[in-house]
Amino acid sequence: MLSILLSLTLLLVSSGSAAPFSSSTAKVVTAVVSSETVQYVVSPSTPAPASLGTVVTSLEKGRTSAQPFTTASITAMDSAARTLPTSIYVADSGSHDSIEYDMLDSYEAAVTVDMFMPIATTAPDNRFPIMVSHPLQPLGMSNSVISKSTIPTNNFYSNLFLGSRSQPANVYPYSVWWNRGNNGDYGLAISHTTFSQRNYGPDAKANPVEYYINPVGINSISLSAAEFDSSMTMSLSNTAELSVNVTMAPSRSRYGNGRYLYVPLVQGAGFVSGIYFNIQPKFNSLVGFQSLTEKASPRSGIKKYVAKLYDGTLWAIYASVPSGQTFSLSLKSSSTILASKRVNNVVVQIAKIVDGSEAAYDYHAGKYTYFARVHGTAVGSKGTVTINYWTQRGNNAGRVLLWALPHHVASFTSDVARMSLGFCIDSQTKGKMYAYSTNQLIMQETLPTSIQFAPWTSIPGNKAGYTAEAMKLITSAAVSEVAQDFEAQTNLDSMYYSGKALDKFAMICYVSHSILKNAAITKYCLDKLKSSFAVFAGNKQKYPLYYDRTYKGIVSSAAVTTGDSLADFGNSYYNDHHFHYGYHIHAAAVIGYIDSDLGGSWVEKNKEYVNTLVRDVANPSASDAYFPISRSFSWFHGHSWAKGLFESADGKDEESSSEDYHHAYAIKLWGQVVGDKSMEARGAMMLAVMRRAMNAYMLMNSTNSIQPSNFIANKVTGILFENKADHTTYFGRDIQYIQGIHMLPITPVSSYIRSPTFVRDEWTSLLSSVAPTLTDGWKGVLYANLALFDPKSSYKVFSSPGFRSSFLDSGASLTWYLAYAAGVGGTNT
Repeated sequence: MLSILLSLTLLLVSSGSAAPFSSSTAKVVTAVVSSETVQYVVSPSTPAPASLGTVVTSLEKGRTSAQPFTTASITAMDSAARTLPTSIYVADSGSHDSIEYDMLDSYEAAVTVDMFMPIATTAPDNRFPIMVSHPLQPLGMSNSVISKSTIPTNNFYSNLFLGSRSQPANVYPYSVWWNRGNNGDYGLAISHTTFSQRNYGPDAKANPVEYYINPVGINSISLSAAEFDSSMTMSLSNTAELSVNVTMAPSRSRYGNGRYLYVPLVQGAGFVSGIYFNIQPKFNSLVGFQSLTEKASPRSGIKKYVAKLYDGTLWAIYASVPSGQTFSLSLKSSSTILASKRVNNVVVQIAKIVDGSEAAYDYHAGKYTYFARVHGTAVGSKGTVTINYWTQRGNNAGRVLLWALPHHVASFTSDVARMSLGFCIDSQTKGKMYAYSTNQLIMQETLPTSIQFAPWTSIPGNKAGYTAEAMKLITSAAVSEVAQDFEAQTNLDSMYYSGKALDKFAMICYVSHSILKNAAITKYCLDKLKSSFAVFAGNKQKYPLYYDRTYKGIVSSAAVTTGDSLADFGNSYYNDHHFHYGYHIHAAAVIGYIDSDLGGSWVEKNKEYVNTLVRDVANPSASDAYFPISRSFSWFHGHSWAKGLFESADGKDEESSSEDYHHAYAIKLWGQVVGDKSMEARGAMMLAVMRRAMNAYMLMNSTNSIQPSNFIANKVTGILFENKADHTTYFGRDIQYIQGIHMLPITPVSSYIRSPTFVRDEWTSLLSSVAPTLTDGWKGVLYANLALFDPKSSYKVFSSPGFRSSFLDSGASLTWYLAYAAGVGGTNT
């Protein structure tokens, strides 16, 4: 029999071709080989190639093409500023170290701080009108789920409740989607792409290429049922930050209640697991099943099969069968595997077999994870974050198999590191993922406790050098810039642009108070800034904020008022909240820091408003039922996702790493100012995780081994999606845009994330010839960034008599750029 089988013509097809025959004409031959039952598909017909998977080279919808700062010239000036004294605080004729004006984080003492304590558990106050129903309702969720749940808007499964509901959810390393009739199949399709399947372009031979994209829509194998057809439904429940429950059910009118497939999707899960209730399991493949082999059972009550596909890949299928039931699978055609009958409460787990994995899959089959949540503590400058995975059923290991990303592995505790299984699998845009036998991913980081409000650098040995000449220049800039019309620049129709302007003036106030120590300039600046901030704290801006009861968040009323979902960069649809509100939170932290130092009570009066913004973007606790946990920042990916309620074939994305870590920095400082040690430590931990993750995935030095070797010379990924990386921006392809959006704003934390070596290499290879030619705000951004490795050259540019205000973007000031460059060694001899 074996020789007969070997003589059969089995047509192997590459990943770029469909199964070589129609499933309706395929025949199946069954044999027993070495005690294993093998079922082969044999084709009597000629192959009919068809495309498998698609690539989306466009940036899709959901973004505006607006620049990240306003371009209007600043003409309105306040004549009262001319009376400000320009005397300089000089204790001696030497230089002055600004670091002395900051304190260490308030949790520096060796006490354990729970980093995930709720900020508040009460409803947002009545300054925020209620938006009873968001214009874009989530699909596939009952009214009960919507009313009682917090629905994440920026995480991996949004595609399952938006638009067509058929775009992928990138669970990592797998992607899954609702197959709604493609090739006549229905169910939850599963795909895994390898590095070899990536598409590079637009010139695949270039180095660096501009983008790489993983094909989408390759249905390798899907969880389905004989009862599923076009009348099936897919509903979502238990909408959490790292997991969601998917329930697929056949037509109730035909089959009644109590028949469904339950699939818990959890990021990092080793298997895609589905539990069948009173339906007949079925598995479909667009790639095509070449054979199905029944293997030895790894554990009592567990059946094991291996499906070989026509692209050469192997997929393990495990079924945990309750006592008293039987379960067997048959290969019906090249596209279909079918169970012998209906089953109840049978757990089916699927995983792609990679080198070294099969024995580990056997050992871990039977137990599945259905939910994950993060907690963490800080003790002094040491922080620990744990992703806990909830599990069901049993296996030989007593633990689940999890896939960990490179930045996880690099920070694992020794206990978790010992649980490595020694094999890996390709991920979509974050290199290889590594297999671990554990119910917890525990990571430790050193927290940036020394980074506060004052200029800070990671350049060894560099410190502030505020010479008398530097102080004179900074004072002159401050007097000029506090004369600007704060109201005209801050009360705009955009929370983003307004926040940038508020933050700009906040930093001028900080320099005036803590570096210049000029009480008159400080008071003048602070009074004007408080007045401008009060417009937002009172929710009296042009487009007030609303509390949205559908998704549980604080949104701009711009889209509702204008009818444009992309108004204010899509804020009303949850785009970029961490960018927008991060500027407001940071401005509040600076105001509160100065005001408290002067004996004021501004913090207490504005605490409720600012805390509400923090809760929207970074609620840490399920105890706060009014906001989803960590809307923006992914504790799994190590950075935030900026795209909100917009369907996307390539998943979520982020264009600006720097505005991402700016929001974490703002949360850290606001926590310090308001006396919330949990928030302060959490913001610091977010920064520590971002530093590691961003330098692995977004900021690429010459030794980066995670991103493709023919891509890393771009230095930044540009827009990083879940499924692709594109060295571009939504607002243009100029190199200063692409690199610069990962720089702004330049703050003390910039040097913590962007190392001097990285900044020097990026400058030398891409920017040194461009920066001198610029005449707009990008010039200031690039030269401020230069201070991260060459503060002397940076300071020279900003202190030059020929420097013009047009070189500053609307969120930047000459006062801060001078103070920062000097503060990190720009005037040192």
